[in-house]
Amino acid sequence: MTDSHIGETQGRIRKHYEWRISPQRDNYDILDWASEFSQQKRFEVLTNNVDIEGARLLDVGSGLGDLLGYLRARGIVVDYTGVDITPKMVEQARRHQPTGTFVCGDIFGSQNPFKPGDFDVVFCSGTLNLNLGNNLQFMPHALATMFNLCRKSLVVNLLHHRCACDDDTYFYHNPLVVLSLAHKLDCTAKLLDDYLPNDFTVILNRPVDGPNR
Repeated sequence: MTDSHIGETQGRIRKHYEWRISPQRDNYDILDWASEFSQQKRFEVLTNNVDIEGARLLDVGSGLGDLLGYLRARGIVVDYTGVDITPKMVEQARRHQPTGTFVCGDIFGSQNPFKPGDFDVVFCSGTLNLNLGNNLQFMPHALATMFNLCRKSLVVNLLHHRCACDDDTYFYHNPLVVLSLAHKLDCTAKLLDDYLPNDFTVILNRPVDGPNR
């Protein structure tokens, strides 16, 4: 992907979210989730299936830092870092969640602010759901990049193609395609698609004796 293409993609993502940032909107609405319930169901999949207590956790596309608020409310202690490419979102997140570390940057481009194995767990919730015209081609790079940053687990949730609609704002993924891409990495992969009708999660776990351990 060229720098100009990356810049165009970043611009489209920022344009989609920046106008939604308003004190009159709930956090879940700013982030373009259907409801707070659906947002938190995705968080539950992470906490119910991966041991993150005390982990160094990277939240990719962290938005307003709602995951950190969710974890704090449940007494789950993590070393939290959120990364987002929208400066206004990062600014608001720092206000909403002052105990977290929030970085404005693009982990998928040439200026990735993190190094391989910097985190125990990487979580990506909804970040890859916008239709950018190259979602299928981009997915192998996205999974490999995020997996490279984790020492233990990568957890990614995506919109499910069984609930695809005519609105081309979003991209609806085939879980079997995503799972097949995950299996090309040095991991065991698990698919969960029974918690919401329009969503699924893939969990990639490194072997116990795998790299970056």
